[in-house]
Amino acid sequence: MEKIAKFIAGTSYGGIPDGARKVAKNAILDWVGVTIAGSHQPVAQITKAYARQLSAIAEAGVIGGGFRTSAELAAWVNGTASHALDYDDTFPDVAGYNFHPTVPTLPAVLALGEKCHSTGRDIIAAYVVGIEVEARVGAAIGCHNSEIGWHPTPVVGTIGAVAASANILKLNGWQAQMALGIASSLAGGLRQSFGTMTKSLHAGNAAKNGVVAALLAQEGFTANESIMEGALGFCSLFSGGEVQGLENEEQDLGENWHIASPGISFKAYPCCRSSHCSIDASLYLRDVLSIDASKIVEIICKTSPRHTELARFHRPKSGYEGKFSIPYCIATALLKGKVSLEDFTDEKVADAEIQALLSKVNYLYPAEYTRTPMSLAQEVVVKLDNGTEYSYKVDTPRGDPQTPMTDENLAAKFRDCACLSLPQREVEKGLEMLMNLESLDTISSLMDILTHEAVRAVRQGG
Repeated sequence: MEKIAKFIAGTSYGGIPDGARKVAKNAILDWVGVTIAGSHQPVAQITKAYARQLSAIAEAGVIGGGFRTSAELAAWVNGTASHALDYDDTFPDVAGYNFHPTVPTLPAVLALGEKCHSTGRDIIAAYVVGIEVEARVGAAIGCHNSEIGWHPTPVVGTIGAVAASANILKLNGWQAQMALGIASSLAGGLRQSFGTMTKSLHAGNAAKNGVVAALLAQEGFTANESIMEGALGFCSLFSGGEVQGLENEEQDLGENWHIASPGISFKAYPCCRSSHCSIDASLYLRDVLSIDASKIVEIICKTSPRHTELARFHRPKSGYEGKFSIPYCIATALLKGKVSLEDFTDEKVADAEIQALLSKVNYLYPAEYTRTPMSLAQEVVVKLDNGTEYSYKVDTPRGDPQTPMTDENLAAKFRDCACLSLPQREVEKGLEMLMNLESLDTISSLMDILTHEAVRAVRQGG
């Protein structure tokens, strides 16, 4: 853990390679867009109202809220909003673990960055530090953590958030080590909360935990200096005893940058990534093979059982459940030719035509999928009323580093999300600032735009 603390304290913008900086800027842009869109969701409205009534010291902006509050509350509300649509980034399948890296980390960075009048370069550096530390912890315990019922995003994300917070506050190595120790005792979040508002809250809690732990460490608050190691340590408890520490994962910190390779996956669709290959396959069947959904009598999805556990609502009844329903996403893609923000409302999920088609979806778990349970590869097979059968397999979803979204794709996604709240002029101004983040002397002007209270809601997801 001492090596991690030294990395946190000793890393600045100039020591980060260009490739890592580029991915970081894309991830920050993507996060801001989905957070603006997520700020309309009921879970965000409730947390915003809660924070507003506390009348805390005005240190950092609440995105889409029209007010400022304390850094920890801003991180909490913005982190919750950013995960509300499940439209935020993940690590790619090749990383060997799966969780959402940015939603716990960046809200903490921006909240403290605004409080401390940080530059754009400071924001990028702190974010990268958080992702790198988070990635190492994820590589060690990510799969085990999920298997025993924890939600890895808030568990591992709390460590990413505190690492980033310690960097933006410019804590020394010992303070960073204490911050890691404090945050380790604040982490948590249960997978059984998937499909409810509480899943989004997990991200907000992790962001707030990181801010609080770093601020406490700055004031001399102490913690166990070896909290990651041992039978009672963070890694062991959150892996069910399978992992005893981070020795094998921390050695290349500052040499190999996980944010650049394996990279970060950006979502093309606002729903659980366990459904994305099925969506891509269904769109191919509809658009390229011209499958008529009205002629379908049966749909088979070949996948890993892991994904039907994560996306566990096979007969969804609400917009939240629809985000975690492979059958709903397949049916929507086949019927509409797209899967977008407006598809995840209670009304859209209850649509009779959608419900009729998703009821025709069944699962198969061939050996090739069960051998690599975390692989995102899926195949969709459709059987028509004339007896013909068509299928298409997708190994890697659009948005992964191997099949990346272009800069233009990411800018279009940002505009689509941001126009829910901001006038077009402000959307373009914010986009320009984010694309040139490293040139900002302070992030205050950017946060002024983002804090603007929602002026319109063209459509609502989830």
